[in-house]
Amino acid sequence: MTRRVLTWLMTWAGPSLITLWFSTIRFRWCGEGAYLNPDPNARRNAIYAFWHQRVLTFAFTHRRLGARILVSRSRDGEMYIRMLERLGFHTPRGSSKRGGSEALRTLLVEVESGCDIGMTVDGPRGPLHVFKVGAVYLASKSGLPIVLIASSYHRYWRLKTWDRFQVPWPFTWGVVRTAAPISVPPDLDEAGLEEWRQRLEQALTEHTRATDLRLAELYHEGRRRRDL
Repeated sequence: MTRRVLTWLMTWAGPSLITLWFSTIRFRWCGEGAYLNPDPNARRNAIYAFWHQRVLTFAFTHRRLGARILVSRSRDGEMYIRMLERLGFHTPRGSSKRGGSEALRTLLVEVESGCDIGMTVDGPRGPLHVFKVGAVYLASKSGLPIVLIASSYHRYWRLKTWDRFQVPWPFTWGVVRTAAPISVPPDLDEAGLEEWRQRLEQALTEHTRATDLRLAELYHEGRRRRDL
């Protein structure tokens, strides 16, 4: 398949496929406070942090709400940016290696718009489950809280990629779970950024592991989207 054809499929068929696929899944929502609701009009905006392997869930649950997602400057990034924009996201581009500082400056300007920001904190190429410092820097400069979010499914495929990318089975059931918002101190220096990066890496690792281990229990305790 040529890249042009793949790009076309991702751009035009991808958003509809994701919406249709995930609409078959029975979700329950678990978490604390207002940040469980994906609609930023119901609360203050925030930075949602999640592992790259579970980005598809965020792309579905937070679609059409104007959230910003950081997308890498790469050939693959061209496909993802078009697909995400058709799902209603805004996509300033950058990564830890290519254009990241520029993208973070753009996000800082857009904080005042009231939008949420979604960040795959170990993306775009890993290492797996290593929390990058960008989300910490953005929280420290903007004053926005960081909300850790994890999704887990009863049945899913795990792809043979660096991030062990997860694709849930259609018609399965799953949980979307947020942690309590975390406020990062303002204007952290380099040492402070690294301290908080390690702290958040451990917190997201534990939050995601607990969500996986308690999946059935959380599903029975959780709420439907319409009940949020």
